[in-house]
Amino acid sequence: MDSVPDKHIRSISRSSRPRSSTRGPLDASDDPLALPEIPVSPIKHESMLAAEGTFSGASFYELDPLAPDDLPETLEKDLSFLLRHGNFHTLSHLDIPPPLRSEFLILNPGEPLSTSLGILEKLLAEGRFLIAANFSASILTSSLISPTDIKIIFSIFYTRLACLDLSGNTVLAAQESKALEDLSSAFYYIDLKLGSTAADSDKDPEHEQDPRHIVPWPLRVLAVRLQSIGFGDSRRSIGGLYEIGLEARREIMRSEATEAERELWKQRLADLGVRSVNALIEMGDFDAARRSLDSLRLSGPESSITKLRKALLLLRIGDLEAASQVFDDANETQEAGLLKPLISMSDGRFADAVAEWRILGEDKTRTDGALVAQNLAVCLLYIGQLDEVFDPYIPYTYLKGHFWTYRLIVCS
Repeated sequence: MDSVPDKHIRSISRSSRPRSSTRGPLDASDDPLALPEIPVSPIKHESMLAAEGTFSGASFYELDPLAPDDLPETLEKDLSFLLRHGNFHTLSHLDIPPPLRSEFLILNPGEPLSTSLGILEKLLAEGRFLIAANFSASILTSSLISPTDIKIIFSIFYTRLACLDLSGNTVLAAQESKALEDLSSAFYYIDLKLGSTAADSDKDPEHEQDPRHIVPWPLRVLAVRLQSIGFGDSRRSIGGLYEIGLEARREIMRSEATEAERELWKQRLADLGVRSVNALIEMGDFDAARRSLDSLRLSGPESSITKLRKALLLLRIGDLEAASQVFDDANETQEAGLLKPLISMSDGRFADAVAEWRILGEDKTRTDGALVAQNLAVCLLYIGQLDEVFDPYIPYTYLKGHFWTYRLIVCS
């Protein structure tokens, strides 16, 4: 028998590989109606867990007590143009020192709107404005919001702009405020008479004929300033404030307005007067600002907050003597006590301001301890007393930010 030649025989068997984990519909052995064993929602951040049961988000429905309630179907407004992703800039915290950074929260679309509003409400209460601004945009661009839910859309949009302004991103807020376009256009006014029914026949016909603005008052006031910055026209701010000021005067003189409504409109009108002075200061017209400030007249006695705002405007103008005379008694109110160290800071006497802020901080009856500690931290930074960074009197979180900022500036 002939021997088989000695040749290299190649194995024809294929190397086996693990079976692909891809499964078809016929391979599924699990009951499709059974509840999943693994939760589908992402891991919740500690802020989300703390917000549950504590913050309900109800404050977002109460931004303006005089704003119209839910509109009838005949008067519904489609605000989908405010919900576009292109309206909002991508935010970054890279310019924040690493020890002070906090991660942005991710919106869970599977949770109800009330939960997301509660989380946002907690962020505002904690003063985490940059994170709140980012979370506000996430809510506005999600499927949780209906384009016709004007009250909540305007409230969250206002929160977004205000948080950007408070976190030092005023330029971004000014650009995003352009999405509102012209707030004096007919689109933002409604005639309640058109949406009234026979059941509303007992209402005052004259009141029903008055067109009502649907945008909350705080958002209108904020948009006036931001849009003037966004469009690069400082005079636009003055004109816008006077325009809504005329509306406030008409509301005060409206015969069917209640006494509480008139009082609220008077407060708003006084606030517009102070804001107009601030707009003149931002324009650099200090003489006109001083004349406008002197001409402000209120129907009733000035509140402590109004006096403090006037004093701060005088400090910005540079009239320290006039600012010191705003309050008759330096210790009459909590706000009056803030003026003396602020004047010392404006005059460059930071060592004196440190002593004055410490006196205020030792007053256990005051409720503005965070404000006092923040200003004390600034004064300590200016006089170079970094050895007091961890002073037990000063909350660590307040001075820590200034300390790291100082090190970045000096050591870079």
